[in-house]
Amino acid sequence: MSKTSVSNETSSMLCLWVEPWGTDHWMRPGEEFTVVTEMEPEESPFNVVVHKQGITVWVNSSNDAEVFDENGISVPCGHQRPAEDVL
Repeated sequence: MSKTSVSNETSSMLCLWVEPWGTDHWMRPGEEFTVVTEMEPEESPFNVVVHKQGITVWVNSSNDAEVFDENGISVPCGHQRPAEDVL
């Protein structure tokens, strides 16, 4: 099992995209999420890209991935997504 953590050290909401599935998980300032997949760590399971729309974690395997918050609770797609007029 491989894990990578992403934290929002900004003062605003930040989107964590998980690809290739295109799921979005919104982080409040100070929050940290962990992306987990079944691939072994030595197989380079993740690529992380920072861009204007947020952060994208690419999962480099056919295995599914899950996102968890700091308490180990699963964070579903669309978690804390801002209303359309806020974006």
